[in-house]
Parts: sequence; structure tokens; C-alpha cells
Amino acid sequence: MRKLISLAALAAGLWLVYMGHERQESFAGRTDSSLAKLGDRLDGDGPMPKHVKFYAAGFILIAAGALGLGLVRK
Repeated sequence: MRKLISLAALAAGLWLVYMGHERQESFAGRTDSSLAKLGDRLDGDGPMPKHVKFYAAGFILIAAGALGLGLVRK
């Protein structure tokens, strides 16, 4: 059961990283990045683009899945 959950976490993480990349390369992602940079210049605290959140969540799930499958030793 643990291996099945770890495999699902690994697959979900890979999917989130892929979706983050697709979002980053799309028009919406480029607009989101530009508005975040503009907000950072105006008040110093711009919002985090959505594709960065996808990348972060994806890498956390990939790490958890790899640990659960034993691909990475503690």
C-alpha cells in the first residue's frame, strides 16, 4: 500500500511540474510573471506566479514519492 501511495505521489508530482512548465510558457504565465515583477517594483511584495506554486508542489511530491519508493536513502 505504501508503494502504491508513493508511486501516486511521484506521478502527481511529475504532472504538476509538467503543468507548471506549460503554464510558464503560455501567454497567461508570461502575463502573470510580468505582473508579479511589476508588483515587486511598485511595493516590494509582488504576488508569486501560479507556475512557481506548481513547481514547488510538484517537487515536494516527487521528493516524498522517491523517499517512499526507496529511490533516495534517508
